[in-house]
Amino acid sequence: MNRIESDSQIESIPAGDHVTVSSPQYAFWWGLILLLIGGVLGAGLMSAIQPTRTIVAKRTGPLQVYGEISNFKLTERNGDEVSGDDLMGRVWIADFFFTSCAGICPIMSSAMERIQSRLEGVDEVTLVSISVDPERDTPQRLQQYAKRYNADENGWWFLTGDKRVIYQLSQDSFRLSVEETPPDKRGPEVEDVLHSSKFVLLDRQSRIRGYYDGDDKDDLDLLVADVKELLKE
Repeated sequence: MNRIESDSQIESIPAGDHVTVSSPQYAFWWGLILLLIGGVLGAGLMSAIQPTRTIVAKRTGPLQVYGEISNFKLTERNGDEVSGDDLMGRVWIADFFFTSCAGICPIMSSAMERIQSRLEGVDEVTLVSISVDPERDTPQRLQQYAKRYNADENGWWFLTGDKRVIYQLSQDSFRLSVEETPPDKRGPEVEDVLHSSKFVLLDRQSRIRGYYDGDDKDDLDLLVADVKELLKE
């Protein structure tokens, strides 16, 4: 095709006719633009169909100390009396639950079972689940509950005992709320005991070093990482 040299030549083109200007440069730039548009659209499509996962930020400083647990004496599911002194020198993870709880407790116990699995073979770590319904949660009942979650007899304790001692331990030492629901307010939607769903991480001196949501996967990932950090102290 002849090159168009001037405006006069353009005017001489009959109406309705089309002029196509072919140039290697134009082809290059249009190709590049189309490539960029395709890349953007493709990235948007992939991000739309792929689930996102929250990245747990690494801790930028040492684990803080939030308080210290006072000594206590309770009964383990095997009938033995244990105390806070028995946990000195060990890193431990504690939670509060009760066996007839139909709400958060099964979720927490399942999460604790996964933590047990992830820390298998890691020495000097003990999991401690304390019943906030000790009048019904006898050692025998705790044994049955522990089997449901494949709890290791040595590495995962289930404790019961005096209600006053347990409530005081939860509120004053662990700084976690616990409250028995009045009988006239209980029902299918309300648990007999309202308690915290937090997991608590404690160091070898029974000092509180962290709180974690028992139903949050990212929090539990962080908890396992923090356990390993404490073991280095």
